[in-house]
Amino acid sequence: MRLPAAQDRRFYWLLIAVFWATLAFALLPDGLDWAQDTVAENAQQGSLIRRLQWMSPFLICALVIWLRRSVAWRVARQIDPWLWLFLGWAILSVGWSDYPAVTVRKLVLLIGTVVIALSFQVAAWQPDRLRRHTRACLSALVVASIVAVFVIPDIAHVAGYENAWTGITRSKNHLGMAAGLMMVLWMHGLAIGETGVLESLGWTLVAGITLIMARNATALLCMLAVLPPLWLTFRPMLSLRGLVFSSVLVVGALLVSLTFGVLITHGVPGWREIVAPVANAVGRDVTFTGRLEIWRLVYAEVVKHPWLGTGFQAFWLGAGGPAPWVTQDLYGILWQAHNGYLDLANELGVPGLILGVGFLINTIRRGVALLPGWRAEAAWIVAFMAFLAIANIAESSLFRPIHFMFLLSIHASLALARLRAVDPAETPQ
Repeated sequence: MRLPAAQDRRFYWLLIAVFWATLAFALLPDGLDWAQDTVAENAQQGSLIRRLQWMSPFLICALVIWLRRSVAWRVARQIDPWLWLFLGWAILSVGWSDYPAVTVRKLVLLIGTVVIALSFQVAAWQPDRLRRHTRACLSALVVASIVAVFVIPDIAHVAGYENAWTGITRSKNHLGMAAGLMMVLWMHGLAIGETGVLESLGWTLVAGITLIMARNATALLCMLAVLPPLWLTFRPMLSLRGLVFSSVLVVGALLVSLTFGVLITHGVPGWREIVAPVANAVGRDVTFTGRLEIWRLVYAEVVKHPWLGTGFQAFWLGAGGPAPWVTQDLYGILWQAHNGYLDLANELGVPGLILGVGFLINTIRRGVALLPGWRAEAAWIVAFMAFLAIANIAESSLFRPIHFMFLLSIHASLALARLRAVDPAETPQ
């Protein structure tokens, strides 16, 4: 039995507040403390402030789910089975984790993320709510970051990357990814006629400047890869002018994506001079040499435990954990492999990697299947999941609590589950 599409206003503002708060928590430093690096503290035992930040939303959302349990059950039946399987495998990893207490704590965050996303879909539901508020929240955070760059430059820049912008976010990579996704969402709004031309182009310009100043090549390339197909979904090439514009976007995106894929694997002799200006603009080595060395060393760890891994989130734990032995000759202490797929394989073995990739692929497939009935909503989710899949080639955010990209990926997956539980005929698109 499908759920009716009738809107229910109960808990509307509560859930909006929780969504904005949790997305902000995932982007801002823990405890809102920009003066102190809390990554090391949170890696193994976690801080009291971090627990308070996240346990409150978890409990609120759990209560909403209980009060709307009949709807929640029907939506839960439509949740991606790959997500359920991944959750099960991650829970089982407590049994062989090198640091079971850390794995349990990370599992609480993982399950809590699903609880937050489920509550957002079972009460005061609107099909476009997730998209609109994601766009608004990211835009607000980017604007606040730009203000911080000029008002409090000591915390809004990062040394060593040509004064790359971090704004009010955790890192330059967080700011860059937020800006890249913001561009995609504003252009999506323009493509579906939801936002005006000047408004969309203005916000896109703001996001573009922020993306460049954050020196995040990965976010730039992800945006270039997913934006042309998304645009063509709603604005097909029906005129000569549209043909020229769309062709330029497609060709440009394909060239950039191809170059990116080749360069991050082994580099191409003779191309350095061609791509160096672009690489310099975003502050990135065109051969990704540093990442290749990290990947080589982490892969050496993967082959030691290929089927079970070290346990969910039980590797990048700072001093005293296993990771420093891998990276001590590179950059000191690192907190990720800069490759989401390699991190999954290292922590949960080949089964974990298969389940994580299966989740990505199946979410995209489910989104494509919903395009005929829910075109506007399904299209942006497909674009976001493609963005996430490409980003994890050079950064690690897939199934990493609490990274804002992972938080949004669970929101996106459960948004599809809600759409599958609704009769599209009752809400024409």
